[in-house]
Amino acid sequence: MCALLRPHLIYETLDAVPSDELLRRGVRLVLLDIDNTLAPYTRQTAGDALRAWAEAMRGAGLTLYLLSNNKGTRPETFATELDLPYVKRAKKPSPEAARSIMAELNVSPKETAIVGDQIYTDMLCAHRCGCLAVLIEPIELHNIWLRLRYWAERPFRRVHS
Repeated sequence: MCALLRPHLIYETLDAVPSDELLRRGVRLVLLDIDNTLAPYTRQTAGDALRAWAEAMRGAGLTLYLLSNNKGTRPETFATELDLPYVKRAKKPSPEAARSIMAELNVSPKETAIVGDQIYTDMLCAHRCGCLAVLIEPIELHNIWLRLRYWAERPFRRVHS
C-alpha cells in the first residue's frame, strides 16, 4: 500500500483531534480543509461549535490556517467567521500552497499538520510536504459521487503510517 496515501493519525470527528497530541508531536501550524472536514458541503456557515473548537485550538497554542481547493465563497465565509487566514484554489495534492503558507509563517513541515477528509488530496498533500497527515472521517456523504470517492479510499482509511 502506498505510504504517501496513509494518514499518520485518524479521528472520527474534527473535535476529537487533541491539541495536546499535536503539540506533543511538535506541531505549531494546522492547515485545515473546509469541505466535509470543518463543515458538510450543505452548511454555509461555521456555527458556534466550530468557532469554539477553533478558539480552543488557538488557546492551546496552535496556529490555524484554512487550505481549501474550493473555488467559491466558502473559504472567505469560513475564514471571516473563524477569524483565520486562508488560501482557496490550493490545488491539493500539489504541495505549493501549503509550502507557501509554511514559508510565510516561518514554520517547518515537521511543525505542520494537514487535517482533512480526503486521502487523494489532503493526505497526499501532507506527505508531499513532509507534514503530519491527519485524517478526519467525512461529515456527510450527501450524494452518490461522494460515496463513490470515499469508497475508493477505504483501503487507506484503515491504515495508519
